[in-house]
Amino acid sequence: MDAKTREKRIIRAGVVGVAANVLLASFKAFVGFLSHSIAIILDAVNNLSDVLSSVVSIIGTRIAGRPADRKHPLGHGRVEYVSAAIVAAVIIYAGVTSLVEAVKKIIHPVTPEYFPVTFIVVGVAVAVKIVLGLFVSDQGKKFNSDALKNSGKDALLDAVIAFSTIVAALVFITTGLSLEAWLGLLISLVIIRAGIQMILETVSKILGERVDHETAAAVKASVCETEGVMGAFDLVLNSYGPGRWLGSVNIEVPDTWNADRIDLVSREIAHRVATENKVYLTAIGIYSFNTTSDAAKEIRSRVTEAVMARDYVLQIHGFYCDTEQKKIRFDMVIDFLAPDKDEVYRGAAAEVERLYPEYEVTVHVDRDYSD
Repeated sequence: MDAKTREKRIIRAGVVGVAANVLLASFKAFVGFLSHSIAIILDAVNNLSDVLSSVVSIIGTRIAGRPADRKHPLGHGRVEYVSAAIVAAVIIYAGVTSLVEAVKKIIHPVTPEYFPVTFIVVGVAVAVKIVLGLFVSDQGKKFNSDALKNSGKDALLDAVIAFSTIVAALVFITTGLSLEAWLGLLISLVIIRAGIQMILETVSKILGERVDHETAAAVKASVCETEGVMGAFDLVLNSYGPGRWLGSVNIEVPDTWNADRIDLVSREIAHRVATENKVYLTAIGIYSFNTTSDAAKEIRSRVTEAVMARDYVLQIHGFYCDTEQKKIRFDMVIDFLAPDKDEVYRGAAAEVERLYPEYEVTVHVDRDYSD
C-alpha cells in the first residue's frame, strides 16, 4: 500500500472517531438537559475531550505525509510518534482526573442516585465505545499507526469505565453497598498505567529500536538473491516513521571482482531491496572473500571455529586472509549481554594470534544491530 492511501485511511479512521464522540457527546448532553442530570452533562463534556485524540491523529498523519524538504530531507514521518505520545498524554490526564475525583468521593462519600435514563445513556456509551475502540484499534494495527492504536485503547478503556458504572449501580441497588468510588480509583490506576506504557513505547521508538526479525531477515534475503553475493552483514536500519526505513548493509563478494562489477551489484541490490522490502539502503559496504587460496580457506575455518567457541561471540564475518603479507582481518559481533566486551575482544584476538603467531591479526568489533 502506498503512503498516500495509508494516509487517507488513517485520516478516515480519525474522522470516524471525531464523529462518533461528537454524536455521543450530543446525545448525552441532550439527555442530561432533559433529565436535569449534571453528571450526564459533565460526561458529555468528557466525551468532547476524547475528540482531541482523534484530532491529534488526523493532524499528526497530515504533517507526517508532507514531502521531504531541505530542512527535513528524510521526511516528516516521525511526527506520527509525537502524535502518539500526545494521545498517550491525554489518556494519562484523563486517568489522573478520574483518580482525583475518585479519591474525593472516598474521603467525602456521597450516596449515589440512579435513574432509568442513566442506564440508557451508559448502555449506549458502552456500545459505541466498544465498536469505536475495536474499529480504531484495528485500523491502527492495519496501517501501523501508533496514534490510532492509542486512540482505540482510549475508547476501550472508556467502555470499561462506563460498564463498571453499571456494575457499581447494580451492586448498590441490590445490596446498598456503594463501590463506585473504589471502582473508580482502581480503573483510574489502570488508565494511568496504560497511558504511561503507551508513552514509554513511543519514546522507545523515537530513541531508535532494533529492527524486527522479520524485516531484517527479508532484507538480507533480498540482498543475497544477487548472483555472487556471499552474505549480508551489519544491517543497520533507522526508522523515520512507521514503515519508513533507511539504512546500510555490508556484503561479502569474491576478492576477484573489480570496481565496475561491485558498482553494478550495489545498484541492483539497492533497487531490489527498495522494491521488495520498501527499505532504502543509503550505503552498501564491501567485504572481500578469499576465493583463490586454499590455505586462506583453511585458516578461515580454524579461526571461525576458535572464535565462535568463545562465550558471547554471536558471529564473525568479513574474514580475509592475505597469505603473502601474513595478515588476517575479520569482524566479530559480540552479544549485548556480555559483561565485558573488551575482555571478549581481547580473548578472541589473543586466541587467533596464538594459532597463527606469524600473522598480523586485526579484529573489528561490530554491534549486534540486527538479527
